[in-house]
Amino acid sequence: MTELTAMQNARKLRLALAASTLLAGSALTAPAFADGPNVVTTIKPVHSIAAAVMAGVGTPHILIDGATSPHGFALKPSQAFLLQGADVVFWVGPELSSSLEKPISSMADKAARVELLDVEGIEQLKWREGDQFDSHDHGEQDDHGHDDHADHGHDDHAHDHEKTAEEHEHGHDDHDHDKDHAHDDDAHEHEEEHAAHDDHDEHAHEEEHAEHDDHGHDHGHDHAGSNDPHIWLNPENGIAIANAMATTLSEVDPTHADTYQANAKAFAEKVSGLEAEISAKLEPVKGQKFIVFHDAYHHFEHHYDIEASGAITVTPEALASAEQVAEIQSRVRDQNIVCVFQEPQFDSKLVNIVIEGSDAKVGVLDPLGTELANGPDLYPALLTGLADSLADCLKS
Repeated sequence: MTELTAMQNARKLRLALAASTLLAGSALTAPAFADGPNVVTTIKPVHSIAAAVMAGVGTPHILIDGATSPHGFALKPSQAFLLQGADVVFWVGPELSSSLEKPISSMADKAARVELLDVEGIEQLKWREGDQFDSHDHGEQDDHGHDDHADHGHDDHAHDHEKTAEEHEHGHDDHDHDKDHAHDDDAHEHEEEHAAHDDHDEHAHEEEHAEHDDHGHDHGHDHAGSNDPHIWLNPENGIAIANAMATTLSEVDPTHADTYQANAKAFAEKVSGLEAEISAKLEPVKGQKFIVFHDAYHHFEHHYDIEASGAITVTPEALASAEQVAEIQSRVRDQNIVCVFQEPQFDSKLVNIVIEGSDAKVGVLDPLGTELANGPDLYPALLTGLADSLADCLKS
């Protein structure tokens, strides 16, 4: 090789290296998420708020869909795959779905994980004690939320709510509310689930096995002193959640920060615009007595200045005993309860039992929007739907 040829080859090599360095630098400065980050949410209302904040950027995934209850939810391998690939996870916290605490911590360990119960601006309310609320101050509240996302240890209780009337009268507890209709939003779910099965199936079963080991303990779990996790049913909390989501997404994906912030502002305006409408619907029925299936509506009641007379059960994990059912039956008759509300996630037999011998009507309250289509419009429809259900059933 001549000296001239060697010099020419060296020059070509330097140019090639320079070009590759330039391309690498361009890749580093390009948007990290051209189609938005991979966001995983748990329940439908949280998914709806995330969808509103992410509008125009991407679409979040949902773990707990349809009529599946977040209490005692069992993770599938395909859902474990979603968690492992998440850039951001938004969930209420272990107070609502304790069975997800370990999977989120272990499978989404590289993701930004936000417990919404703890975010700034959330109005906290303590769990009401017992199943009668009239004697309690439903305005009792805790400090506003904070940014401390410490892990909390909670026992998970999965019980079967499919009960016959005879079983309720004898106080048997065989409840199944894990009718898992949850599905994967990913268009390639079947391919991913097949690919993920070997890696995640054993892990998911180990998690589930560990959860079942906890069953039977703390059956009558005492919520006294802890905060009610149904925070999304207060529209002001919904706005605080949207703002927290916009902040987190802007940090993870700064390229679309302006869009996230603008979407959160638009969401707040839309939700605030519903206040007068909902208040007007509820005003004529204030003071009417009603009983709910479980104590999920404290945040909604407190915000709109209405109050349930009690609940058939404080939480779905601990259904009423035969003695409690008899007491509730007496209360429905003696206190002239206008309406007893069931929930679509759970069997209606218990509600039908407690209204026997009374003039009480049966209504439906749905804290999750189980029958509403997923998307940004679900959350406003959920709030107005609760108001409509209350107003319709409580009318004299």
